[in-house]
Amino acid sequence: MSNWILVGPVVGIVLLASGLILGYLVFPPIVTKTIIESVQIVKDTEQYDRWREVPQPLEFKVYIFNVTNPLEVQQGGTPRVEEIGPYVYLQYRRKYNIRFSRDNEQVSYYQQQTFKFDAERSHPYREDDPIVVLNMHMNSIIQTIEHDSPFILSMLNGELKNIFGPDATTMFMTTTPKKFLFDGVEFCKDAVGVAQLVCMTVEDRKSQSITKSNDGRGLKFSMFSHKNTTHDGLYEINTGIRRLEKLMKIERWNEQKTLKTWKTDKFGAPSVCQYINGTDGSAVAPFREKNDNFYIYSSDICRSVQLFFQNETEYKGIPGYRYETRENFLTDIGPCYGNDCFCIDKISGALKEDNGCLYSGAIDLTECLDAPIVATLPHFYGGHPTYEKMIDGINPDPRKHQIFLEVEPRTGSPLRGGKKAQFNMFLKKIDYITMTSNFKTPRLFPVLWVDEGIELNDEMAGLIKKDLINTLLILDIVQWTLVGVGAALIVGMLIWYVLARKKMSKTSSTEIITDQSTSTSDVK
Repeated sequence: MSNWILVGPVVGIVLLASGLILGYLVFPPIVTKTIIESVQIVKDTEQYDRWREVPQPLEFKVYIFNVTNPLEVQQGGTPRVEEIGPYVYLQYRRKYNIRFSRDNEQVSYYQQQTFKFDAERSHPYREDDPIVVLNMHMNSIIQTIEHDSPFILSMLNGELKNIFGPDATTMFMTTTPKKFLFDGVEFCKDAVGVAQLVCMTVEDRKSQSITKSNDGRGLKFSMFSHKNTTHDGLYEINTGIRRLEKLMKIERWNEQKTLKTWKTDKFGAPSVCQYINGTDGSAVAPFREKNDNFYIYSSDICRSVQLFFQNETEYKGIPGYRYETRENFLTDIGPCYGNDCFCIDKISGALKEDNGCLYSGAIDLTECLDAPIVATLPHFYGGHPTYEKMIDGINPDPRKHQIFLEVEPRTGSPLRGGKKAQFNMFLKKIDYITMTSNFKTPRLFPVLWVDEGIELNDEMAGLIKKDLINTLLILDIVQWTLVGVGAALIVGMLIWYVLARKKMSKTSSTEIITDQSTSTSDVK
């Protein structure tokens, strides 16, 4: 028994110590090293292959504001819209022209995006659904030349049907999502005379949303054809080789560290609005802490967006952190917030403050998109009440319209998220353009909003579970099994020792009593 009493606790102590040493000194560095190697962008690795071509397509959901009373609006009535959608497109991303710097700390690339309509996920909506929407290209052309001479405006007024077709009797058009979003709505068809001159001027502007028609006899407008099978600029990002906290951070976009879209400061130096911050949202730096806020850059609105930690979450059995924009994302803009550089004041007659900033909740994208387009959150969420009051059918909902991203905190891998933006134009009266004569008050008119996001499918979620979650679980099991068995041995041997001592004590007492009884009998 003496040998077991010595051996048992020793073995228990060894197992207990081994579990604690493995759990707190050996396993963590191994896990950290493995995670670092799995997220850095290094040639000829699995991570490089996943980064080069995103293995799962993103979902590009489009919600269109269908105008149900266009004739009333044309007469000066309050617009009534109905949200229809989502029209779901699968967005495939593939990087090309990939070039690493000499020290491999940066990598540059173009990213081709390809969109394919998903009829199943869009059901019951179809690409050939009839929709009534604001005629954005006509509105844009009119507003672009609204400060020209009355003579030119009068001539344009008389040529609108020759430019935009015989049905151009209102500021709205009937079309289909397929044409409006990607294939293009034709105009300037066989234009001659003044109409031809206007169309040539429009073509010369080389707007990204206006291209030659397929037969070459006119032009066509679409919201997103410039995004399909093309790229959105030259990116240079950090590979995380030397500074892991900079992983995926955009160092330059189109060979620039700042954006010319927004105003400089009063000394002509880059302003806070011009800096390109954060990643493109496809991943963030690993080893997240709950209060580690971060930026995402969006080329669609030419600015960076900050996301803040909200709460812990779980997706398909994977623990995650949820980050969201705050309600003041587009509301706190102006001199008192130190970011009036966003107030470019390019749209005359818009709803704006005395300092030139648009009413809160909106940002002028004229310089970004080369058209008088205004971005807001969907349904004017968080915006100035005036916007919502001027349009019937607007229903802001933070659960649906908030920008968010959920990530696995150790690797920084996105689990699900949604980058959301609404595109609008001001509908207003323009002198000498008869079609706008009844628009007494400018109003911000919603056209559509998009939700560009991802929810990891079972295959990708299973990959994270296999490579990380299950590995951590196994290591935990090993650690706490050793600790548990060691502790059990120590406690068990102590209990055995105590019980054995009691038994020995009882046996000794019995023997003494027996000896005493024997001695007494002998005396008798």
